Amino acid sequence: MSTILAPENVTLDAAAASRAEVFSLIAAKAVELGVTADAAAVVAGLEAREQQGTTGLMDGIAIPHAKSSAIDNAALIVVRLRDSVEWESLDEKPIIMAIALLIPEGEAGTTHLTLLSQVARTLIKPAVRAELLAAATPDAVIDLLSQHVLAGS
Repeated sequence: MSTILAPENVTLDAAAASRAEVFSLIAAKAVELGVTADAAAVVAGLEAREQQGTTGLMDGIAIPHAKSSAIDNAALIVVRLRDSVEWESLDEKPIIMAIALLIPEGEAGTTHLTLLSQVARTLIKPAVRAELLAAATPDAVIDLLSQHVLAGS
């Protein structure tokens, strides 16, 4: 998990007023981390996936994801917002945290499906969602995700 999720992959208390701005934050972080050199391609991938169906789950969390040849390394990027933003979600409520999966095109059937499955299974649990939303530091977010996602629980 350390190569996919590290403290620098987590942004807490970010400002965004829309889903598009959240996607831009994720893409900018991906460029900063060296995950991609093409922020526009990441945004386009996230938007294209969202058009297929919402990635908004429940309790203010979404799991946007993109597969692209412009993505060089698989990464989880977590953005927790200062204020919630409108997002079509399963509980019809806005989101305050996005846990984005960015996957190179060549890993689409392996890394992508494995990570997405593990993250989704983890976020089904209300207690885990609550802990993630309350986490005070990037390290706390990583610890929670590592515990649950790596353990496959």
